[in-house]
Amino acid sequence: MLSTAKTSELAQRTGLPTDWYADGLVWPDYAGGGLFNLAVSLARACGADVPADYRDLMLGGDVAASSRWAGSDTLVFFLIDGLGDNFLSRNRDIAPNLWRERVQSLTSVFPSTTATAITTLMTAQPAAVHGLIGWYVRDEETDSIVAPLPMRHRSGAAIDDVALLARLLHTAPMLETAKRMSRVVTLADLAEGPYSRHHRRDASVHEYATLDSLAWSVFRAEREMRTATSQQKFIYAYTPLLDAAGHDFGMESRQARDVLARLDEVYAQMRSLLPDAQFVVSSDHGFTDNPPENQIVLSDHADLYAMLRAPLTGERRAAYCHVKAEYQTVFGLRVAERFGDRVHAMPAALAFDAGLFGPGFGSEALLRGGDWLLIPRDDWTVLDRVDGEKSHAMLGVHGGLSAAEMHVPLILSPARL
Repeated sequence: MLSTAKTSELAQRTGLPTDWYADGLVWPDYAGGGLFNLAVSLARACGADVPADYRDLMLGGDVAASSRWAGSDTLVFFLIDGLGDNFLSRNRDIAPNLWRERVQSLTSVFPSTTATAITTLMTAQPAAVHGLIGWYVRDEETDSIVAPLPMRHRSGAAIDDVALLARLLHTAPMLETAKRMSRVVTLADLAEGPYSRHHRRDASVHEYATLDSLAWSVFRAEREMRTATSQQKFIYAYTPLLDAAGHDFGMESRQARDVLARLDEVYAQMRSLLPDAQFVVSSDHGFTDNPPENQIVLSDHADLYAMLRAPLTGERRAAYCHVKAEYQTVFGLRVAERFGDRVHAMPAALAFDAGLFGPGFGSEALLRGGDWLLIPRDDWTVLDRVDGEKSHAMLGVHGGLSAAEMHVPLILSPARL
């Protein structure tokens, strides 16, 4: 994890107050203690091509994770969408298997959200390179706003523009060069979209319908590969069900706790079915709950919203503003005047320069970052509404730099630490 001195330095560079969140300000760690480093280690353990200067995840005793996992015949990565480390710690009584094998906390990427984090995990590249910097991103060439995971325009229409798809999916997945035989285990409705097909490459998919069949699907994937080859094997298993409960009901809800308890049972079942496999379990982000009264709807502020040349993109906890040329300097000042106690306005270029999006730069990421980045305080959010768009009320949110959103667990079995 980043030192207190480093965190203070980054806060000073960006102007973001260190007390912006009640549970602390957490910057993404790309130097050995973050989700990006986990992605790098998984890729190297699979024999995939990774830039030499990308840092491995460092385990206890300063051991590079990829060297620890490279010898495993079967490597299973289980991604539990929405499982924050703080949430797991608070609910350890109903998740004893996951908690017992938790070895450390990692930081998520920025923004701490699914589209950005999963793309990093599937490509072993930071957001600064792969460019999917939020649920919504703006494509400059078509002047459109799209959601890359479902591959839909903000209007809801499916994306069928081949050139646009190529710009969104320009980063090669790590499975393209992996030496292990690979399988993907996911829900049926997530398996065949353009995003999934691009990132899984030639890996076969084992679909499951409910949590009751998830562990069995992982087991069958391993047996299928064992029958087909003697080479090393990699399984990527994914569940979005905790994330869905968090968005709809909040992370303090009975529904979220019930899903966690069931996932703990599923994990124990996986371990029992594949006792010789190396399991690596983590998440893309945690959550914070956002009461409706703490939502700032920027489109209700006509004078500010008129300064934008496009609707907001990114996340409710990390919103990108594409500002008209004549307002690019004054926009941030106006936001500070009106919402300064609740929203921090940061020049987007400063966020990239400070390394929020990881090492390296890509033209698509820079364009999509717009001109100003808005980071709401504590449990506040900022959003807008577009004519004809169906609004989605979300109690649980993520994307910001609070500890609840940024800290995710690393769970290993066997731990060997």
